[in-house]
Amino acid sequence: MRVLLLLMGDSGLRREEVAFAMREKMRPSTFGPAGEPVWELTVIGKRKKERTVPASLATVAALRVHWQDRGRDFDAPLDSAPLLAPTVIPSTPRALKKHTPATEQPYSVNRLNDLAAWVRQHLTVEMDNLTVEDIAQLDQASPHAFRHTFGTQAVADDVPLDVVQKTLGHESMQTTSIYVQAEKQRMMRELGEYYARRKGSTKKV
Repeated sequence: MRVLLLLMGDSGLRREEVAFAMREKMRPSTFGPAGEPVWELTVIGKRKKERTVPASLATVAALRVHWQDRGRDFDAPLDSAPLLAPTVIPSTPRALKKHTPATEQPYSVNRLNDLAAWVRQHLTVEMDNLTVEDIAQLDQASPHAFRHTFGTQAVADDVPLDVVQKTLGHESMQTTSIYVQAEKQRMMRELGEYYARRKGSTKKV
């Protein structure tokens, strides 16, 4: 789940793109900024279009641990293997038939939603200081919500809109512009509250 969060947080990948990402399609980038290495991952998106997205060193570190949990070496010579795969295989006949020792299968797309639901449930139980608002916000957390979080945060941090568009794999700039609107709404809300506080302090004076 940590890898899923980081992958989608790095580049806003869709569930399908994460589920079918392959190890041999991930490599250190030669275009990262000096002193801050970046990895790149090539995925197949909507309408079978291929694109390359960035991945942070934190994501790569989490992937190494995930691969170790699978009994594999992330840095071994590249082979055809899913980037994410189950670490425990259920003992049902269907699961055992699908996940044979000779073929390592990725998580299914719907299983990624199940993982997110499992994490939400555990966080709600284990974090006893959550407010009602926190729980309501946590309930909205899903793989697709992570994609929107990336878009919103990237725009808020002044990443050029065309870069966000290409990273998310949007066909149209108009689709990406929803994140500009979200940032504008946040700005107006925050400044509106600031004006209200300032007005209150002026009255006291």
